[in-house]
Amino acid sequence: MNKLSEQQVVDYLEENTDFLVNNPNLLSQLDLIQQQTGVSSLAIRQQKILREKNQDLKQNLADLIKIAKKNESIFQTFSACYRDLMVTDNFDDLSKQLKHVICQDSEIKECQLIQYHIKLNSIITHRLTEHKHYLGRPTQDEISILFNENCQSIALYLIGDIDSPLGVLAFSSDDPFHYTPSQDNLFIKEFVQALAIKLSEL
Repeated sequence: MNKLSEQQVVDYLEENTDFLVNNPNLLSQLDLIQQQTGVSSLAIRQQKILREKNQDLKQNLADLIKIAKKNESIFQTFSACYRDLMVTDNFDDLSKQLKHVICQDSEIKECQLIQYHIKLNSIITHRLTEHKHYLGRPTQDEISILFNENCQSIALYLIGDIDSPLGVLAFSSDDPFHYTPSQDNLFIKEFVQALAIKLSEL
């Protein structure tokens, strides 16, 4: 008689899920001891797997709730910023108001709306030419040009076009992982487009 392969055994058990239930003596003979935890019962092993899956599901749900709450907070913040765009007709006043609204988020250290000047050219060329935004770690030169205080991560958005920039919207955080390249930019990118229209009218 040919020896069954492990995969053939697995396939059979998957097709006959009640096999071990109908053969309890075989279950008691199975060697299922796990090196680290000493699990010696198939039922206990299955329960452990189910508990781990349940914990993963709970963690995934908690992560989704956290993301949803964060997105709601971002939406509310930029809704207020849109209102400021409609009622403010001065660059300095707009910059101050955006800073006031956005920096209510405790994770944001500084918010700077910077009108275009020649010192921004190096940042635009190095960080904003390809995608018109940058999220990640800053250099000391970038910090000195854009912000008043030291920081660990930044988000930069070009306002206007590469050939005719109007300015840069910049955020900073003391958390090195607060701004990362993988972050969703949907709300802020739409706001930056509206901001470009507003600044072109000032």
